[in-house]
Amino acid sequence: MNRHPFIRWILLTLLLCLLSSALTVAVIYWRHTVPLSETSEVYRQYRHQPGVRAAFIRQMPINDTLRLDMTLLEAEDSAAFADLLRAMGKSEEKIDEMMLMRRIYGKRENGHEIRFTGDCVRGAPGVPGGPDPNNNEIVSYFPVRMCVAVIHTHTEQEIELVFHKSLFNEINIDKH
Repeated sequence: MNRHPFIRWILLTLLLCLLSSALTVAVIYWRHTVPLSETSEVYRQYRHQPGVRAAFIRQMPINDTLRLDMTLLEAEDSAAFADLLRAMGKSEEKIDEMMLMRRIYGKRENGHEIRFTGDCVRGAPGVPGGPDPNNNEIVSYFPVRMCVAVIHTHTEQEIELVFHKSLFNEINIDKH
């Protein structure tokens, strides 16, 4: 009895299974990746920041009718979060305040909901918003989670809606 054809058949089957699995993973990865040219300026600016994981989320649902793009920057540790805040132009006093909030509220059940939200100039989360709301977007700092979310708004109405939802902690970044 010759076993070589059987072994060859098993190896070929394993190879085809491995190849199809790799192809499936590649298709899923490419399907969920936005081309760099279609991401936000904020994402492109901070995507290589050491100790920070950057994500660009296309069409995040804000409510039943409004979807906006969002850039999420998540620090791996406290030092990386402080460095991210410095890169965004935050003062040492503001960084100390956020780190204090992290220490105070980090162990509380709802501590992850603590956020500082404001407007900023489009593409510059560290620069306070200007007089024209159409050139601004929303930035939220989550000190306990050590992340920054920039919601890329385009109109004054979108800014007002996002501010209102942020005020009542209705924007949940856990889902994304």
